[in-house]
Amino acid sequence: MNINKVIKQGLLMLMFLVIGFNVCAETDPYNTFETSNLKIKLANDGTGVVTGVHCSGCGYNIVKITKDSKFTSRGVEVGVAETRERAGRSAMVSFTPETQEVQFIRW
Repeated sequence: MNINKVIKQGLLMLMFLVIGFNVCAETDPYNTFETSNLKIKLANDGTGVVTGVHCSGCGYNIVKITKDSKFTSRGVEVGVAETRERAGRSAMVSFTPETQEVQFIRW
């Protein structure tokens, strides 16, 4: 077996392992909502709302973005400006059902 091939396979496996840990960032309980048209209003301080959220049994369609909410693109945390630019495009929003607070917005 070629040593370069072994090294590449090892690095690839490590990369998948690191990416896998990022996926499990939400804390229970949480719901997720996937949209192809993110309806977001986001202030410079990182607070705001996402409208048009649908979840079974929730009874509301707005969730609150707080200073504790995280925004990630391909597993890398991004800022308010980049998240605001995501409006109208696809994203996944995870939120706590009882408090209506967003945990993560990712794409």
